[in-house]
Amino acid sequence: MRKILIAGATGNTGSEIVNQLLEKGIKFKAISRNRNKFRTITGVNWVEGDFADEYSLVSALKNVERIYVAMPAHPDNEVWINKVISASKKAGVLHIVKLSGIGVSPDAGSEIIRVHAKTDDMIIHSGLVYTLLRSNSFYQNIFASIPAIKNQCSIYSPLSDSRLSLIDIRDVAAVAVKALTENGHDNKIYNLTGPEALSYFDIAKKIGSVTGKDITCCPISKDQAESAMLKAGVSEWRADKLSEILAWFAEGGYETITSDVESALGRLPYSFDEFLNEQKERFQ
Repeated sequence: MRKILIAGATGNTGSEIVNQLLEKGIKFKAISRNRNKFRTITGVNWVEGDFADEYSLVSALKNVERIYVAMPAHPDNEVWINKVISASKKAGVLHIVKLSGIGVSPDAGSEIIRVHAKTDDMIIHSGLVYTLLRSNSFYQNIFASIPAIKNQCSIYSPLSDSRLSLIDIRDVAAVAVKALTENGHDNKIYNLTGPEALSYFDIAKKIGSVTGKDITCCPISKDQAESAMLKAGVSEWRADKLSEILAWFAEGGYETITSDVESALGRLPYSFDEFLNEQKERFQ
């Protein structure tokens, strides 16, 4: 069995990867810099480590063959990836599976996307075996709009009529698990999307159909989105970059639908309707 470490195990994709590995009975380690998080997911072999501390990463990666890396958007992402690569080489890691973003480009109008392009390139040229998961945005991001949906029957978004081939986190995690536990994914780049391109007007209509309510999509500006994030307690840097990426998505180009989920998993990706029917009680 592959010796696996999950870096980012408490994040969106990382926690789902953990769940899927546990369901399959596959042994692995998970890294956290916060000991208080060690008990947040039962059955996990937690080890202490910090993206900013290469020594701690080398220690955490002892006897590990494959590592999954998902990082929160942060000003030090490039520095952190460099430390992960260096620590992986020192510890004898063979394969890095990294969460990236679809449409990465050094010329993108979003710093988050530009950094993904740079860090992907760092891994490609690291000499290590890699699998890059370039995912579109997640269905689960709509959960952030639940208070507005429940209280105002509204979704506020800069995306509004821009179509995105959104994807279920479970599909992204399933591809990651394949790359971590099976052969055949060496030096591959997967562009991961759902089976259809949806606007937030489409999403509002679909939520309305399962809740029996008239849900409205209300377009807002980048500045309005940033202001809402700041009021919610998001840091200034993060609010700026997250609102920036939403504005970039709104310019279009993220509606492309790929077959990479089906190629990797041998099945179609979950549709938004399937996701919504499973989660409809959360929107009531």
